[in-house]
Amino acid sequence: MKNCDIHIRDPFVIFENGRYYMYGTRGKNYGICVGGFDVYESSDLVCWSEPRQCFDSAKFNMNTGANWAPEVHKYNGKYYMLASFPTKNEMFGTYILKSSSPLGPFEPLTGDAITPHEQSCIDGTLFVNDGIPYIFYSHDWPDNYVADEGAYVGEICAAQLSADLTQIVGEPWVVFASNESLISKATPDHNVLGGQNCVRYGSDAPFVQKLSDGSLLLTWSPYLNDNYVVLSAVSQNGNIKGPWTHITEMLFDKDGGHAMFFDTHDGKRCMCLHSPERKMFERAHFFEVKEIDGLLRVIKELEV
Repeated sequence: MKNCDIHIRDPFVIFENGRYYMYGTRGKNYGICVGGFDVYESSDLVCWSEPRQCFDSAKFNMNTGANWAPEVHKYNGKYYMLASFPTKNEMFGTYILKSSSPLGPFEPLTGDAITPHEQSCIDGTLFVNDGIPYIFYSHDWPDNYVADEGAYVGEICAAQLSADLTQIVGEPWVVFASNESLISKATPDHNVLGGQNCVRYGSDAPFVQKLSDGSLLLTWSPYLNDNYVVLSAVSQNGNIKGPWTHITEMLFDKDGGHAMFFDTHDGKRCMCLHSPERKMFERAHFFEVKEIDGLLRVIKELEV
């Protein structure tokens, strides 16, 4: 099947042994019980296999609500999926799943979310820095209402993980609040908590990578006036705790987001995201990016 035929949100791609593997939220079932996740396989990012279920959430009693944003990382020879599920306290949490193959099947690494149980935490991502694994995640609605702002204010948070990824080491910390960016805005969010009644500084989809100069780049997605975008912040000293400086230029501003990055078979750096941010119309899009003046810049969209 062609890339344009795949209805997917939050696409995440890895390249292994000459093959691309793409995971994501099942687009047609976004926001409801979906029964897990699929994987698509390709040699060229253009033609993909039919979807193959790689995680059955019903099998593990994890299909009580929406299943969101799976991403897969190779770590110590195994494949680890981080994804958002409802938790026992009726909020959301990021769980970590494990498989010996990028095709799955994946199974929960532990019996509960890895993120703090007293908070609603989504969109967890794994980043290994100097051999130490960390999780970055979004602390977002419904437990982050800030009365002084009159809005839900999302936070990008982080924590160190144990070497086997089964628990958090020490205390998590707030990397930044989503209203700290000079171009972030409180925006009615039609997707959650009653539509227009939810005014939110979003903090979706953190993704961290190290640039060639040793600095760390963190991308994330809020809504700006009903426009889903990709923003970024940089830790120029390469320290996982920053300080993080917000970049005022948007990396993507054409109603798409939840970006991630991977290297193609020919050594290009690629950004993958879904667009548009409209239910039933979302598709994966791929963009070549390059480092210019210490930041990533979009060069062109790939024809897929």
